Amino acid sequence: MKRNRKSSIKKERIIMIASSAFVLTALTLTGIYMKEGKVESKDEGYTVDFSALEEEQNTQSTQDGRSNMPESTTEAENGSHTAKVTEDDLDYMPMEAGSGLVEIPGLTAGTVTPLEQEAVLVQEDALTSEAAQGQQKGEEETAEENEGEKPAAETSAGGKGIVAERELKFGESLTRPVSGSVLLPYSMDGSIYFATLDQYKYNPAVIFSAEEGTSVLACAEGKVVDIFENEEIGHGITLELGNGYKATYGQLKDISVTLDSYVDAGESLASVAVPTKYYSAEGANLYFQLTLDGVPVNPETMF
Repeated sequence: MKRNRKSSIKKERIIMIASSAFVLTALTLTGIYMKEGKVESKDEGYTVDFSALEEEQNTQSTQDGRSNMPESTTEAENGSHTAKVTEDDLDYMPMEAGSGLVEIPGLTAGTVTPLEQEAVLVQEDALTSEAAQGQQKGEEETAEENEGEKPAAETSAGGKGIVAERELKFGESLTRPVSGSVLLPYSMDGSIYFATLDQYKYNPAVIFSAEEGTSVLACAEGKVVDIFENEEIGHGITLELGNGYKATYGQLKDISVTLDSYVDAGESLASVAVPTKYYSAEGANLYFQLTLDGVPVNPETMF
């Protein structure tokens, strides 16, 4: 019994080995046949000859390469021969870094295309032209305004426009500032009596008797260089007459001229005010002083 079992096992092993060898041999022969014939069997029952397709493709590529000489080609040199590829053979448009179609981080950031650059230049030219036109227009308007402006003038009491920066030349001839009589004469050679002060002293000015509200006139052509107020003669005006002469008025009110304005001889400057306490006994009056280079002179000889 044992021998029969062993014999059966050996037979089964032999059969399995033989079957395996047969299958391997069949697969090997099939692979060799397929390689040599270069054919592929299909489920539909027909075969495709790959060798014929490969030869046809090579032939077509050679003809296309000869008939279409590239206008712009990409040459890749490898060893001793050069392969030329035309743009027609590519299934995409060639692109360069920085062309606006390809962006490479860190390389093409901020790259401006020629069209964009041209647009920027056109815009800059337009802005420059507009700014130049605006500047020219502004200069023209300024020129028109300057042309239409009148010379700087000040308005005197008579309402006349007086041109600034006159050349003053005093001719040593004066117009009486008021029509009243002389109350206290000019006296620098000896002292005279002042009733309010009850004392004798020198008088560097002429004190005219005048009623309150009397119009005070410019003694000559001049420029108003000072408008002031002090305790002795109240509100006052100083005129520069030219050639070193100045005329000072006191005991005034309703002053109608302005600082740095020009006046003509006989124009109204102000009116006589109530006298200060220094002249209360003398009554309403006009204080008038003439100086040459700061030194008082007698104006009565020039009226």
